[in-house]
Parts: sequence; C-alpha cells; structure tokens
Amino acid sequence: MKVAIITVNYNGKKDTLEFLGSLKKLKTEDCKLKTVVVDNGSTDGLVGELVKNYPEVEVLQNGENKGFAGGYNRGLEYAQIWGADYFLLINNDCLIKDINLLKELINTIETEKNIGLVSPKIYFAPGFEFHKDRYKKADLGKVIWYAGGHFDWDNIRSVHRGIDEVDKDQYNRIEEVDFVSGACMLIKKEVLEKVGLFDEKYFLYFEDADFIKRVKDAGYKIFYNGKVSVFHKVSQSTGVGSAITDYYHTRNRLIFGMKYGKLRTKIALLREAFKLFLFGRIAQKKGILDFYLGISGNYLEVASLFHPKGGRKLSIGIVNYNTANLTKKLLLSIFQKESGFDEKDMEVIVLDNGSDDNCKNVIKDFLGKIKFIQNQENKGFSKGYNKIIKYSKGEYFLMFNSDIEVLKGSLSEMLKAANDQAVFGGKLVFPDRSAQDSAFHLPTIPGAFKEYFLGQKGSYFMYEPSGSKPSKVEGLVMACYLIPRHIINKVGLLDEGTFIYFEDIEYARRLKKFGIPIYFVPSAKFIHHHGAASKTIGVDKSQELLQKAAIHYHGRFYYFLLSWVLKIGQKLGRVKTPVSRWTKVLTS
Repeated sequence: MKVAIITVNYNGKKDTLEFLGSLKKLKTEDCKLKTVVVDNGSTDGLVGELVKNYPEVEVLQNGENKGFAGGYNRGLEYAQIWGADYFLLINNDCLIKDINLLKELINTIETEKNIGLVSPKIYFAPGFEFHKDRYKKADLGKVIWYAGGHFDWDNIRSVHRGIDEVDKDQYNRIEEVDFVSGACMLIKKEVLEKVGLFDEKYFLYFEDADFIKRVKDAGYKIFYNGKVSVFHKVSQSTGVGSAITDYYHTRNRLIFGMKYGKLRTKIALLREAFKLFLFGRIAQKKGILDFYLGISGNYLEVASLFHPKGGRKLSIGIVNYNTANLTKKLLLSIFQKESGFDEKDMEVIVLDNGSDDNCKNVIKDFLGKIKFIQNQENKGFSKGYNKIIKYSKGEYFLMFNSDIEVLKGSLSEMLKAANDQAVFGGKLVFPDRSAQDSAFHLPTIPGAFKEYFLGQKGSYFMYEPSGSKPSKVEGLVMACYLIPRHIINKVGLLDEGTFIYFEDIEYARRLKKFGIPIYFVPSAKFIHHHGAASKTIGVDKSQELLQKAAIHYHGRFYYFLLSWVLKIGQKLGRVKTPVSRWTKVLTS
C-alpha cells in the first residue's frame, strides 16, 4: 500500500519544519510512504533547508503562488504518477498528535467501498485558540476546532461541530458526516480518478467545499474518525480577519453559492453582496467586484519568478515507445562524464509509453540513477511529456526525443544560454554530424507562397539558423526543447488535442501569443536519429495522425486553403520537392 502525505508551503518555513518534525511519530510500518512538500514560490529559504536536512522528502516548486488549490493539485498529480493508493492532504500549520493517525484513517476508509474521504478530529494547537481567555491551562491542547460538521446551504458556509468546546470524549466516534475539513483529510485514489482535482479558480477558500460537493455528487460517503486527531495552528497562512481572508472568502463564497446554491439562496447572496459593496471593508468590495467581472484565481498578489533555493536545476524528460535501444543510447550519452550532467542538480525521468520492447529490462543498468514511470498503453507524445512534467522538480524542463544523443558539453551549453524568460532548443545533427534543419516559421499561406512562388527559403520549410551565437526563431522542433517551469506555469502544458505531431508548432504559436521568445543554441549539439521514434508507429498510421494533427492545428477551412496553395505551388512554383512534414500531409 502506497500513501502520499502532501502539504503546501508559502513562506511558512517555521510551520512546515515543525510539521515535518511531527511526522516522525507516525506509525507507517504497513505502508510505503512518500512525503511531498509543494512550495508555492516562497522566499523563505525552506527548499534549501529541506534538501539539506530532509533528503527523503520530495520537494516540488511551483515557482509562483498558486494557492491551496494549485499547490495541492501539483502534489496530487505527482503522487498519482508515483502510484499512491491514498493521499493525506494536511496543512503545513498542523502537527501530528496520534501515532496511529494513518492506520485509523485508512481503516475507516476501507470499511465501506463507497467511502471516499475521511478526516480526524482537529484541535486548536495550544495557544492558537480563538478565545484564549476562556480556558484553563489544563484545557490547552484539548480545545476542539473540528469534530465533524455539516454545510449550511442557506448561508453557504461550513459549520464545525464542537468548535471552541473542551474535549471530554463527546465526539470520540466514527460516523458519516456532511463536511470534512480540508486542513487534514485522507482521499483514496478512486475518488481522484472519478472526480478530478481541486478547482484552481478558487485559489484559496471554498476549494475544499467544491471538491467535497463533487465527491458526494459522485456517490461517495464522507466520514469522520474522532478516535485520532491533529493540532492546527488556525489561520497561520492568511491571518484571522485579514484582507486576504476578506477578499477570497467574499469572492469565492459568491462563486460557490452561485454555482451550487438554490435560487432563493442565490438571491440572498446577491442582496448581501450589494450591501457589502456599499458598506463593507475594502477587500470585501474588491472581492465582490472581481466576482462580477469574472475574475478568479490569484488576483491580489503578483506571482514571484521562479528562483529555487536549493532545488533541482534541470529535469530531463524522455518518452520511450518501442525505442528501448535508442533510449539506452540516450541515457549513456547523458551520463557520460563530459555531457555536463550533474547528478546533484539534475534528474532524469523516463516514461515508457505502453511499449512492448521490454524497455525496463533494456535500461536496467540506469534504474538506480533515473526515475522510471510507465503508461499501460501509448498515450501519445503530448500526454507522455505532460505526465513527466507533472512528475519533475527542476527549474527547467528539458524534453528529449528518445532518438537523441547528447554530445560533449551540450547540457552545460544549454543551461549556460538559458534564462527563465525564454524557451531554448539545441542544434540537431545527423549521426554523420552534418547539420539538420530544426527551426521553422509558423506555417501560413503567405509563408507557403513566399517559399513556393518567390523562392524565399525558410519561409515555410524547416531551416537551420545561421551564426555561432544563440538566435531568436519563431519555432523549433521538440526533439530537444528546454522550457523554464515559470513559463510552463504561464503558458500551460503541451496541447493534448493531437496524439502526435504539430505539438511543437502549436506551442510555438502559444509562446508567440504570450510574447515569449524561442532561441536556437548552436553551441549545444545533439545527434538526432531523425524519424526513428515515429517509425515505430508505422507509415500509414503516421500519415493518418499527421493529417488529423494538421486539421486540429489549422482548422478545416484554413487547412483546405493551405492545401490548395501547396498543391498549386508544387506544379507551378519554384520549389519542386517539398521536404516539410506539414507540407507532406497537406499535399498527400
């Protein structure tokens, strides 16, 4: 049984370290445990300390503050790929109280097939009670924050049972409840597979209520186990009554209520919002205005750029599909002494995409040096690399086709040229070291006309940029492609609308839309066994997929027009032999 414990840090170094220290008391003999800390672009130096003092903890850096929803989603995706059966989400301002916490929660969730979530009892951490003057010293550590609860649909708010009460064993039972706390809850994998992840438009507050609603709508039960508990330093992340709380709670309550509430409740919410907009606090007014403007996500803070404090510099991702021998060659070239690979600062992840080439056995000598993950079937190019990206931890992500080989010093040259404001690609050469065209302009009708009728080379076909220094291009093939995580966060993952082909062209167009440049780095050289990976699909299937990808990218109307320009150009124009891969499909 695999269990992932996931927490999110945003400039909460002291709390996170205390939480990790408290994890040591957990009994975990019956499960394989992975602890994941997602850092949301903090500047508190936590990552470096974790790498140094907690090497067993998996540290994922988002590079920007993506809120509780975005932070937990990153950790959940990572743990899903690892193969977790259960996911314990717990705030970094919590502390483990009972050694049997995991065992009890798992036992509860396994008592019935349709139990999807379970939470323990949650106490105020001593000294963090709302009403400190109410309690005797002996009561501290026994004041309840959550002991089960329900959701008040008339007022769109969660209600914690037992809050502010001193525990006298009055809630020491296991039972179905209407609402569990997102501060600490166990989720089984089937729930995520059916329901999906947290909705990131909430950013902070109500993301757990939305998730729980979807879980219940999917037919799962929600349970509370009062026999085990944790401590919670309440509202450490946002502060009680802070402007952040005012803004997100106000805005997200409206988002949630208008999505799920009854008509009468929606009318009441709008009436209340009108009053708050007139007489409420500044952050509440801003939250209401942003709701009406359709603004969601994080709009109070400016995302920080990605500057890791001790994390991985580079993640190298390789997708194998029936090219195990080529993948082995690539790994040999990466781990050669002079490639520029640094095992302390870099990681290599290989995804086997449903192959039948016995890849794991072929590359068995590298399994201690790399992360190896698998798909049961071939999910295609974009889905394969997106899965690796979600499982990677580096400041930069370097995509390699499995038919690449790294030449001397080329990894170092790529990183020397790189910065977090652009995308980079290396110089591709054939096995005999002759140059290989790898840059392109986005395929357009004017570009095709220039190439075919005016003989302007490089306007439509791929070409090799000139010069010995990095040069700006409109697009590069993804056989060797380096993307900063900061840009992945901004632009998104690869387009999964196609199985294979045109993903590099689509991404180049998206980068252009965001104003992000692409640079060709001629000093970073890589052998490319051109077409070796696509040959495993077969010629007919490859042609079919290429045509589907072209239609997906261009749209049917533009695809039709471009096809005719190319066909006429072949007959009448100055270029007689098309060599572009998108020319081939459009003129077939």
